Amino acid sequence: MKKFLFPLLVLAVLLVSLSAAAFAEGENITVEISNEAKLPLYAADDPYVSMLRHGAQQEDSLPVLVVPVKKSVQLQTAVKPVSLMNKRVQLTVDRPDLVKIQGKSLNGLIPGETILTAASEENPAAKVQYRILVIQYATRLMVTAEEKTVPVGGKLTLSASYVPEDTTLQSVIWSSGDERIATVDENGMVTGIKRGSVRISAVERDGSKVKASLNIQVVQMAEEIQLNDAAHLVDVGRSTVLKATVLPKDTNDKNVVWSSSDEGIARVNQQGRVTGIALGECEIICCSKENGRIQARATVHVQQPVKSFTFGEVPKIYTGESGQLTWTVEPSNASNPALKLTSSNEKILLVSENGTITGISGGEAYVNAVTTDGSNRRARIKVKVYQHVTGVRMRRSVAYIDIGQTNTTGAVLEPKTATNHMMTWTIGDSSIASVTPLKKEPNRVKITGHQQGTTTLTGVTEDGGFQTSMTVKIGNYDRSLSLRDAYVKNKSVFIIAKNQSDLDITSITAEVSFMDTEGNPIPVNSKDGSNTFQMVYQKTLRPGRSTAEDDWKYVDYKPTDSPAVTTFEIRITQFQINNDWNKTIQKKHQPTKVYHVHL
Repeated sequence: MKKFLFPLLVLAVLLVSLSAAAFAEGENITVEISNEAKLPLYAADDPYVSMLRHGAQQEDSLPVLVVPVKKSVQLQTAVKPVSLMNKRVQLTVDRPDLVKIQGKSLNGLIPGETILTAASEENPAAKVQYRILVIQYATRLMVTAEEKTVPVGGKLTLSASYVPEDTTLQSVIWSSGDERIATVDENGMVTGIKRGSVRISAVERDGSKVKASLNIQVVQMAEEIQLNDAAHLVDVGRSTVLKATVLPKDTNDKNVVWSSSDEGIARVNQQGRVTGIALGECEIICCSKENGRIQARATVHVQQPVKSFTFGEVPKIYTGESGQLTWTVEPSNASNPALKLTSSNEKILLVSENGTITGISGGEAYVNAVTTDGSNRRARIKVKVYQHVTGVRMRRSVAYIDIGQTNTTGAVLEPKTATNHMMTWTIGDSSIASVTPLKKEPNRVKITGHQQGTTTLTGVTEDGGFQTSMTVKIGNYDRSLSLRDAYVKNKSVFIIAKNQSDLDITSITAEVSFMDTEGNPIPVNSKDGSNTFQMVYQKTLRPGRSTAEDDWKYVDYKPTDSPAVTTFEIRITQFQINNDWNKTIQKKHQPTKVYHVHL
């Protein structure tokens, strides 16, 4: 037991010594608010503080800390010296009904003033004090006036009201959006300077940044009226509208009054709509409603309009030739029977002012016509420009068609605008293949293979008798390719196909489909979201050769992360021969393989 007593005695002596040392330093303990620079802290005589307190003076000169109602201010405290063990600070206020203290946070409750004391817990005599001013910020501001207009040189008083009603500082700073138009003094008195619209703004002085504004119009009498047309045409029985512009643009009252010098010729309503009554001429007068001495006049000519016109028979023209259009205008006494003519396509047809049409190239175009008297009567007529065939060639050099299959090919007429597409088609050996022209496209033909062999397809144009031909080979081309192998590695698909024919194959297209364990599709197509995408091989594959694994290109392939993928199917659907003939393999002959994988 004795061996434990000595250490306990030493510890007691040490604690007593430390306590004595702390007490000895108590007189030198200081408390400070370390984040003063970031607080809304003002000197007692600061004008802002005086404004918030409505000029009331306090006897003390404590710094003033402004705390808004329903807002909080966070304090950071520090106690010195550094060696002091107990650095805790106690915060108190004289009126807790005004300010609630939570930790080191001051929360404003209601407007008023109180004293904040931050004292050392170790030595309460070491303290720092502030006067807290709890204020109610304005949440909304409204600006009103008896009128929203003021004449140039006149005055108008604006008023400001506050929400809530107990806002501490009910004072605003007035400003004008454009002092060239109107000014405003510190009491909200607006003075009109020149005509225009201006926004008068009020900003709450208490720092809440609440603001409001009101548009004020500085009014101006009319000085001038301008009409959109000094001379106007109007048809008998029809109407047109005159538009009046009252100047200056910001004139207060822009209302006008319309009248006619002779209502037997033309009448006008109060919207400026002029109606022709009889052939002749009169004046339309427009006056300012506010000042009848300000007016403008327009001369109105009432005419007989064109009611209709019709074209005669269209002349037949070829490229490089011209013809004359004719037309009839009704009524025959129309004041202005002239038409404006235009071509809908000047690469095909040109038209002159007098109606002469000239063919430029084969095709169809319209001649559009519109009256020039303002009646806006319109019509159009179709003109066909004929173009002779100057040559012909086949789209493909050799056709490769399977026995029992039908494929379509055709000829290209020169120029492309040639009018007559009719052709006569013959086959060299009808036992090998037969041909059928397409009704709607006579320069195209269907070829049907009957038995293995080679023959010639010949086409002759009806226009000009130009001839073209191509070789037709009938065989078993559906079996030109075989699918040797395919596999998936690191989500990449590899295909090995072999050319079993004696042809040079210059392109191959394959379709790849992914399914899960139950045969449901797995989306892998980035374009349409389906489970099928294409792979294309675009290198020349000689007879007897196989494709290289890395030379296939993906089309719209999006690798899947689904662990359920167990099966993928490869199907070769198309290939190209000698960069010329595109062969689609019949579905029943498409080389196909199904493989089981796990991605």
